[in-house]
Amino acid sequence: MKTETTTENSALSKSTISFGLALALASVINGLLVVAKEKSPTVMTGLQKMSSHHWLSHAIIVVALFVMFGWIFNNKGIAASRLIRLLVSGVVLGGLIIVGFYLIEG
Repeated sequence: MKTETTTENSALSKSTISFGLALALASVINGLLVVAKEKSPTVMTGLQKMSSHHWLSHAIIVVALFVMFGWIFNNKGIAASRLIRLLVSGVVLGGLIIVGFYLIEG
């Protein structure tokens, strides 16, 4: 079993793993930031003041976190199947946070 994991990981570079994990985390943070902006006028105003538009500030924050987490997770080694599960889970959770919020808030 251990040989399978090693063979499976040999196809994935450390950058693929680290930025895959970063994408999963950034997706969840993106969803939470959407909710925070919509619920808090202070957050919305702060993002509007950071750049010309709150969506631009939102994108800058999420991309910066993606790059930062990709760099932080650079030495992580996990199986490809686990990376895929985490990646899909993070993206789905981020999407569900946004969809759920708008369904509840109307």
